[in-house]
Amino acid sequence: MNARPLIADVPAPLPPPSVWLLLGGFLGAVLLNVHHTALWCLPLALAAVAWRARSLRVAPRLPARCLRIGVAGLLTLAVLVGFHTLNGIEAGSSLLVAMATLKLTETVRPRDWLIVLGAAMFLLLAACLDGPALWRLPLYMAELWVLCGALYGLGAGADAPPMAALLRRSALSLALALPFAVLLFLFVPRLSGSFWAIPQSDQAFTGLGDEMSPGSISQLTQSADPALRVRFDGPLPPAAQRYWRGPVLHHFDGYTWRRLRPDLGRAPPLQFQGPVYDYEITLEPTQHNILIALELPQGVPDTLPNAYPNFDYQLIDPAPVSRAVSYRLQSYLQHRTDEPLSAAVRRLDLQLPPGRNPRSVELAQSLRAGAHGDRAYVDAVLDYLRSGDFSYTREPPLLNLDSVDDLLFRTRQGFCGHYASAFVMLMRAGGVPARVVTGYLGGIWNRYGEYLYITQSDAHAWAEVWLDGRGWIRIDPTAVVAPGRLTEELDDLLPTAAAGGRLLLNSPWIVNTVQAWQGLSAWWQDEFIGFNFARQLGLLGRLGIRNHDLQALALLLAAGAGIWLALIAWGLRPRAQPGSDDGLSRSWHALEKKLRRLAPPRAAYECPTDYAARVGRAHPELSATLAALARRYARLRYGPAPGAAQLEQFRRAVRLLRLRHRPGDYRTASGSRTRASSSAPPMKNTSSTRIDRR
Repeated sequence: MNARPLIADVPAPLPPPSVWLLLGGFLGAVLLNVHHTALWCLPLALAAVAWRARSLRVAPRLPARCLRIGVAGLLTLAVLVGFHTLNGIEAGSSLLVAMATLKLTETVRPRDWLIVLGAAMFLLLAACLDGPALWRLPLYMAELWVLCGALYGLGAGADAPPMAALLRRSALSLALALPFAVLLFLFVPRLSGSFWAIPQSDQAFTGLGDEMSPGSISQLTQSADPALRVRFDGPLPPAAQRYWRGPVLHHFDGYTWRRLRPDLGRAPPLQFQGPVYDYEITLEPTQHNILIALELPQGVPDTLPNAYPNFDYQLIDPAPVSRAVSYRLQSYLQHRTDEPLSAAVRRLDLQLPPGRNPRSVELAQSLRAGAHGDRAYVDAVLDYLRSGDFSYTREPPLLNLDSVDDLLFRTRQGFCGHYASAFVMLMRAGGVPARVVTGYLGGIWNRYGEYLYITQSDAHAWAEVWLDGRGWIRIDPTAVVAPGRLTEELDDLLPTAAAGGRLLLNSPWIVNTVQAWQGLSAWWQDEFIGFNFARQLGLLGRLGIRNHDLQALALLLAAGAGIWLALIAWGLRPRAQPGSDDGLSRSWHALEKKLRRLAPPRAAYECPTDYAARVGRAHPELSATLAALARRYARLRYGPAPGAAQLEQFRRAVRLLRLRHRPGDYRTASGSRTRASSSAPPMKNTSSTRIDRR
């Protein structure tokens, strides 16, 4: 008959410091992903964490297995319905939060807690991939610190030290790992492209779009979101010539301008004139696939081999710009062409909706009748806008469906989009091919990062007209209505109500602080986030390693790893190799010497706790005492450096332990005698052991 075990095989619960670190780390990982996960993820995680935290005081009653399986199925279905997929950063993070939250409701063994901790690590990685901005870096570092401390506590089990000690160990380990992480980041060969180039499906961004309906806007909102950064190799172009060309709008229905994507052949070749500007652009994510460039670029970026110019000189990238991208270009401010305009493009850029804006059509015909040639007609329309009592405002009144008629003959107020729309419509009505160009104008020089900083508030719209013998030329009707628009600073264009914003912009220390932060963020984006395969090859070249010299790269990695491991080994040397005069070792050897009368000596492969357990199995009355001594020795030997008082307490505990062979009893620390259990029949030639701790 097999004996039934007296104690069930249930693992000891984790101490509260480890549980709090695990729960806090998991909740922090959920919060870092809250902006792209399902709305129900955070309340679900908060409820599970609160329920598990309550279990520290009250023994929890775990949900039934069938209930957990059913809830898991419902949550998976909710993710599928909300995102229409289980792939991608948003759906994947939501599903991971749901499954890890359910795992919290059944955590019993260390393995269960490890799964929750692993899910939190993956959520931290998802947050890093989705939002690598510099301001998030302290949050990611704090989250990693807490999770590593939780991992320490989970490994220590029931003997975990206080939370402060766990966090100190975690910080030390991360500091020791940082040099090796930098080495791997710089020199481990990576694929072409960027590590951060994860898919961003169905994501909207502020900025230029494929449509423009100025009549539907009654207030133009200022946005400080970055649009692009530009570093010039030489001097900057004049402020009035900093036109950053983006989407070109051709189709007009009387109210809205739209971008078309027809294949109308190649653009007329240009003869570039004047000074040339070499520069590098870092373009922020947009909602289109147009590469912004200083008007007009020559060629395409070398780093984007799939980009190409289309018939209206837009630089097209086959895929939408869903992440920050850097590229180099060369632009000329002056250009011309002697080739005629193709018939297809002429028809496209003379198109007008029939029956719309009739008064504007009559005005165009009247002005055209008095002009001799296309150039004279352009000047006549500009003179009309200049002398027609038009004003520039960022809070224009709404326009009716015949938006150009309403602007020219009723409101006479608008911003760049209004006047570009009206000017192009008048050009087409007078027989001059014209189109609306959207992009950015100007930029603020950042002296810390030495780049031109263009924000979404610098968005602008202007016109291009075709003149035979000249080609497409830029006409900015806003410069006629509001001549200071090209040179005014942002604070001069703010509405009167934005006095607080103007006050902030007039504070030099605030401006300097903002620019310093922008410069630091630009460095982070360019040197760390933008550290791609090309930059890695450039770094290796500066170190004298050829592009394909993998042997030299492997030797460099091996040397760096060897130095790093040697430094760590040197730091651990006092713990790993205690000297013969170590007082803690002498105390433990004294304990082993006492135990040799009860059991065979400790083998070379046995750790102290295993040795104590083996002796305890042979002598159950000693099991608890020896296990406690072994655990205390392990903490003193492999934990934080012990103090003199702790060493003395351990030495005294070993010295006071007296093992005597006396049948049937042993003496406790208080001096009282305890008889061994008499329920078992006496055995011949058997003796028990007495412990005398005086």
